[in-house]
Amino acid sequence: MNRTLLGCAALLCLANAAHAQTTVTIYGILDAGFAYQTKAAPSGSTGVAGSFSGIDSGLLQASRFGLRGTEDLGGGLSALFALEGGIAVDNGSSTQGGALFGRRSVVGLSGENFGNLQIGRRKDFTDEIAEPFSSITPFGTFITRVHANNLDRVGGNRANNMLYYSTPVFSGFRANISVGFGETAGTNAAGRSLGYGAMYAPEGPFAIGFGYWESKLGVVNAAGNTSSDQGATSGAGCNTAGLGQPGDTCIKTWMIGSKYKLGDLVLRGAISEVKQPLITASAGAAPNFTTAFLRAAGSGAFAAGGSNNTKSSIIDVGGDYYTGPWKLKASYIQARYDFAGAATRGKLKQYLVGAEYNMSKRTTLYGTFSTMTASAMYSPGILATAPGAANSTSALGVGIRHTF
Repeated sequence: MNRTLLGCAALLCLANAAHAQTTVTIYGILDAGFAYQTKAAPSGSTGVAGSFSGIDSGLLQASRFGLRGTEDLGGGLSALFALEGGIAVDNGSSTQGGALFGRRSVVGLSGENFGNLQIGRRKDFTDEIAEPFSSITPFGTFITRVHANNLDRVGGNRANNMLYYSTPVFSGFRANISVGFGETAGTNAAGRSLGYGAMYAPEGPFAIGFGYWESKLGVVNAAGNTSSDQGATSGAGCNTAGLGQPGDTCIKTWMIGSKYKLGDLVLRGAISEVKQPLITASAGAAPNFTTAFLRAAGSGAFAAGGSNNTKSSIIDVGGDYYTGPWKLKASYIQARYDFAGAATRGKLKQYLVGAEYNMSKRTTLYGTFSTMTASAMYSPGILATAPGAANSTSALGVGIRHTF
């Protein structure tokens, strides 16, 4: 912890020394609140346990601390950098596996006629589709589990060794391509990831966009998967030994979304799909609810993003209404899951309602209520541990978010 503080202090000193040449901004989000879920079960248990309650970080938006800066190089071109680390406000720990700048660490160039080039660790373009068109912005953590335990990247996953480029904006249109290099000796395929997409957002009420991402196996062993795609390690097709060889495609996902503004009302919707091409083994025709179930993606059969989930299809629609300092919001999400060897597709349905109250430009109070039902599969839960054999659960979160 002392090394972390000293490192941050050194970076702040460097930022101050370079201020005459570079515009440097210190920024962050601190978000924490009270969370409650019914029918939460301890991981690996059978049956239905009691409720869960506690203090959680990032119920609305993930907490973080970062530095970003630009330098004017002349001719409309600027150099840029960003260093951003995740924080769990409830206990003070670092997220993203404890990496100091695990959320983002990039350097690059940008310009109105050049576009945006970034090199390092960051999210791919699917995040830029999810943010305006899905329910992730109004509801945050509440929706990631219904979205195939975030395998469609709705909550934002990252890749190491990424080369990211977005074109300049032409009449509201821009395109993107991103490559995460596997950096495996003797092969260019092992551990490589690839993404591309486009957005059309002209001046006016309408916008639409599309993003695609795929990951290839790295070297899989007890320590994990060496894929450049850090989101891929949570999926059964990318972290289970014996499923394919390094260089085989383990995850393919795409998302298309749109929104339309009608006065103070914004209507939004997104459709996404995830495929795990290496999964072929059957776990039976139906889930056995008397066996132990682990919530984590890839840990068990008949789970969202689990070890026999070959395909996931998600529809996410909703609307946000703005009135004075208030934002009122609602969403409906339906997800269908194909399981190898199963007679029936699994199904999740989730309803969400909530409100945000802006006390100032930087401080927001919020509340969210959600219910989820599952059929022909295990429920992944909403906020807490999975409800096990229960086919329904509800969750409530209230909290405060401060930005700086």
